[in-house]
Amino acid sequence: MRLLARTHVLPAALALASIALIGVLVPVASAGPRAEGSSDVLLTTFPPSSPPSTTGTWDPCYQGPPSSPPSGTTYLATPTQTVPTSNTMPSAPSSPRPPQPGENFALSGVARSSSNLTNYYLPGKVNDGNVGTAANCQYAWVSANRGLDNIEWVSVTWPDLRSVSHVVVYNTLGLETRDFDIQLLNENGRVWDTVATYNNNTNTVVKSWFGARTTRGVRILVKVGTTASPSIARVNEIQAFAY
Repeated sequence: MRLLARTHVLPAALALASIALIGVLVPVASAGPRAEGSSDVLLTTFPPSSPPSTTGTWDPCYQGPPSSPPSGTTYLATPTQTVPTSNTMPSAPSSPRPPQPGENFALSGVARSSSNLTNYYLPGKVNDGNVGTAANCQYAWVSANRGLDNIEWVSVTWPDLRSVSHVVVYNTLGLETRDFDIQLLNENGRVWDTVATYNNNTNTVVKSWFGARTTRGVRILVKVGTTASPSIARVNEIQAFAY
């Protein structure tokens, strides 16, 4: 009888030990996925330290900056030009000096305009050294839409007299300025003399040669803007050379 009792007790004890062991192993197994082909190494996946960037953009060519830009916002452009519209001419001219080879006099000048479409399409775009022909405010000066009876202009004037016989005008690709004059500032600093006239222009880049003039400035006088928007003037870059 005693042997029979011990025979029944032993299986029961083994069953209880198995249940306890399973209870310990199950929580460990749920901690993470196991590596493929291994029963001993656990893989742990951590969440990203920060959420992915948003896809929203802010384009200052068309709207002012938000008071609190959303996280991850991509800024397409940052306006840096602060030169206000002005008709004031530079100080009295000085004696001309020999130009450096290939010197673009406009780079050392100050840009002014008759008007601006917004505070982001400022005249400083026409002598920033960027000859890109895109339509946005990173590249182009654009006048206000004031009607054909208001002739628009953009000019660049520099401190010293230079002999200029070559001007290059970069227009906006697909929105080329149609009718315009290239003018140079007279030595007296008060009158703009027309040295070239273009009508029905369709060229994105206009290269003009003329008899050398001693001047401190170049101006693009726009009589008709683009074919699509005749009352709006656009110029991307102005260059002035001795030759």
